[in-house]
Amino acid sequence: MFLKLTAAGELQFEDRQNFRAFKLVVESDRGRLDAVRRAVAGKAELADAETAWIFQAALRQWPGLEQDTGWQQNFSAMIEKARPHGWIDDQRNAIKAHIEWV
Repeated sequence: MFLKLTAAGELQFEDRQNFRAFKLVVESDRGRLDAVRRAVAGKAELADAETAWIFQAALRQWPGLEQDTGWQQNFSAMIEKARPHGWIDDQRNAIKAHIEWV
């Protein structure tokens, strides 16, 4: 699964059923890091040009998923599998993701 910030500035949630992959795709260049930070505010924090922390609540409350019990359970299982690897920040309630610039 991944969040994608399109060149038009729209934030999309794609490949939602893939619980084995996680990233943020940005259709822009790294020189626009501050603009990207503003565009994803409330959904994610960008630590730097390589790393994003995506808020669990933003994904859990995504339209069409908030009432999908199966998806929510699979998402929780993914989080628990990621936890031992340091990919979960309980202070932020966020999941670590690499950023792919395209």
